[in-house]
Amino acid sequence: MRAFEDLYPQVAQTLDLNTELEEAAKFDFDNPKFRKAYFEEVHGPLEKEGVDFWWIDWQQGAISKSGVDPLWLLNHYQYQNAQKKHKNNIILSRYAGPGSHRYPLGFSGDSVISWASLDFQPYFTSTASNIGYTWWSHDIGGHMQGYKDAELSLRWLQFGVFSPINRLHSSKSEFTSKEPWHFDAVIEQSMIDFLQLRHQLIPYLYSANLITASEGRALVEPLYYEYPMEEEAYQHRNQYLLGEQLMVAPITEKMNSLLQMGSVEVWFPEGTWYDFFSGQPYDGKVSLKVYREITEMPVFAKAGAIIPLDKNPLKKEEIPSEIIWKIFPGADGEYLLLEDDNETKAEFVNGIFTVTSKKESSRKHTIIYGEHEIVSAKRGDFSIDLNGKEENFDWNFSTTLFRRLDIAEISYEQKDEILQQLSLIEEHEKQVAFIKTIENQELQNSLFELLYSGK
Repeated sequence: MRAFEDLYPQVAQTLDLNTELEEAAKFDFDNPKFRKAYFEEVHGPLEKEGVDFWWIDWQQGAISKSGVDPLWLLNHYQYQNAQKKHKNNIILSRYAGPGSHRYPLGFSGDSVISWASLDFQPYFTSTASNIGYTWWSHDIGGHMQGYKDAELSLRWLQFGVFSPINRLHSSKSEFTSKEPWHFDAVIEQSMIDFLQLRHQLIPYLYSANLITASEGRALVEPLYYEYPMEEEAYQHRNQYLLGEQLMVAPITEKMNSLLQMGSVEVWFPEGTWYDFFSGQPYDGKVSLKVYREITEMPVFAKAGAIIPLDKNPLKKEEIPSEIIWKIFPGADGEYLLLEDDNETKAEFVNGIFTVTSKKESSRKHTIIYGEHEIVSAKRGDFSIDLNGKEENFDWNFSTTLFRRLDIAEISYEQKDEILQQLSLIEEHEKQVAFIKTIENQELQNSLFELLYSGK
């Protein structure tokens, strides 16, 4: 700290500095006096003004007088100081080496604004769990260099919504801001939708956080945690599990300009899987290239999954007053919603959906089975028989086929031929044979995906 800074007089007094010579307060976290000035004279006033937590971004060398990495010292003493004030205080810090996960949320360092950076982040985030970093963050949208790319910004934000820390980032440049209103209407609205979905997911994310604290299980895990004996689980590096119920495969490459869709190779483990948004079904034990429009993202739930969502994401509530229970049909399942002072168990067994809470609650519940709202504003503990209820999603092969052909920048003649042939041919093998006659490999793959789901 130099003499021209506002808090220099107080710090100089604590450290016995020569103010006439404007002696600088040199960073020295080995010195108890410096730590006292740092926390009480510098941080203290700012915390009283409303600063909630600190981002420790030390990059000035790895050696202190004691030989300890200053990042370790900063994390250790910052954590101790924070615990005096707030039991739930957090730290966001650069990586200080193995073991440093015990203090902060980590982050992956300054990211270049590029597709290559985005492509590395899902792998980096999930494998951070291998060294204990269960809550790893990254610069959503990138931090520096690069160029403006609305598609890249949206794809990065989509991944951020389904990662531990949703932290949009930029730099000192006025042109790198990532807020939705800096983009065209389609991108802006999609960003808003995904950010609101993030808030809807808070019950799910918060429960996972408590499980991390009690059991050490990370929110984001590589596939091989759940499927260690499956070779495919090691090959799809950007695909990961989000909590106990969801599987995510972010799109990290630019879209195909002819199809107007992005794609990613997805491995579906054994069982039936559904697209979280559309309900498009996939039988497991297969690797398949899946395609999504720029406003869509590949997120999957296994049959029997139960996902709690905040019904009113724009309300400012400590605890959601209304919960949506989204049930994916096809198998039994259960989910434990954890909150600070309550537990709510949701079970789906033999077609009966039951919700029970440890504490009596006036919370309202909405049940969505497949894609259909079965009941809303249900209060307290309850059971509902879903046998005989419509369990299918509205996903439809013909509708999705038409949409993909409609947005594709291929000839109208080819669109008409594909639509006609796949509508008239009933035998699956003959449909496959027809698709193989199409020269464009990406178009082939897109149609194979639909055929696989629709068979």
